[in-house]
Amino acid sequence: MQDQGDMNMMQQCRGIIHIIQKGDTLYQLSKKYHVSVTKIMYANPYVDIYNLTIGDELCIPVSMRNPLV
Repeated sequence: MQDQGDMNMMQQCRGIIHIIQKGDTLYQLSKKYHVSVTKIMYANPYVDIYNLTIGDELCIPVSMRNPLV
């Protein structure tokens, strides 16, 4: 069951919601989605990026100039 914070993030995310899997790191996600670690951190101010847990949801900002294929 999602809490109000999760619902707000999904409504406000201007990009992709990525659910953390085993082994995911911000660096790997930045390479996968072609976005800087800084932008991922900025898009997720309430997520403890130093303690990611499987199942955490991150907003991955996507630029219209760099759409994902």
